[in-house]
Amino acid sequence: MVSMPGTPRSVPVVRHWLAEVMAAHGCSGVDDALLVASELAGNAVRHTRSGEPGGRLVVVIAFPDEVTLRLEVIDEGAETVPRPRDADWDMESGRGLWLVEQVSRSWGEAALRDGRHAVWADLESKRVA
Repeated sequence: MVSMPGTPRSVPVVRHWLAEVMAAHGCSGVDDALLVASELAGNAVRHTRSGEPGGRLVVVIAFPDEVTLRLEVIDEGAETVPRPRDADWDMESGRGLWLVEQVSRSWGEAALRDGRHAVWADLESKRVA
């Protein structure tokens, strides 16, 4: 788990931290995991109270079984919940959660009791010794 400021500068830090953790565990699927981490952390910064002054986000990695990596980003909450949208071909944004859907086994979101919000994705990631 890592906690960091809810600023755009934290997104590459999240990616670097995740890459190091995955390398230490001999995980496959690094590129997909980094893409998902970028999208989830970026969305937390752009669309939740985590991106406001003093806001923070928390990133959690878990290995629920031998072939799955769960990546979870916990933000400080928002008035809306994340949903994929249909982005026109000429739009510059709006495809992030669609990409998360494409590379993840599953993903979801949950409101936490303390007002924060979690968005998670399960990815295929085999660990080699």
